[in-house]
Amino acid sequence: MKVHLQEYFRAFLLRSPFYTSTFLTTQECNAPMIVMRVEDLHLFEQKEYRARVGFRTWRNEQQTWVVAVPFCLELSLQLKVEGLLYLNPRRAVDYAIVERFATEDYIRFLFLSSDLNDALSAKIHWSGTQREKVRQMVQVMDSAIVGEKLSSVFDPDFEQARQEFQALLRTLEWQEEIRDG
Repeated sequence: MKVHLQEYFRAFLLRSPFYTSTFLTTQECNAPMIVMRVEDLHLFEQKEYRARVGFRTWRNEQQTWVVAVPFCLELSLQLKVEGLLYLNPRRAVDYAIVERFATEDYIRFLFLSSDLNDALSAKIHWSGTQREKVRQMVQVMDSAIVGEKLSSVFDPDFEQARQEFQALLRTLEWQEEIRDG
């Protein structure tokens, strides 16, 4: 499969280490899409993945929300790809992705070759129970977030909250909760 990426996104992926994951939105796909550049695309050709994807929300004392999306793909006993993505529900683009977690039946992973010229995709089932849990979390966030969604990329309040959340993740109990999705 060939993929056409915007130049700034292409440059970001080429500068990033392999397996750096990020979200990608396209008009063709409504499902939340996690994209990453991989060293060997052939390792991802299989049809079935053992996969876990979670969705967690947290807010700090200043009432700034962080959405964390941990995932783990087990392709074989030798290859496990883990990641933790963050979304800022105060940003319009990120909020649109959050809403997709509440409505879509699956999550799509897009694996790009090292030169970004070829791609493979995989669908991971996202159950009705998970969607309902996300809808409930979104309702709680919506009642706390007022005003217009941000269009700028950098939000210093969110960055502070994300760093606080990451510090919490360093404790064993939070890591286990995130890992269990």
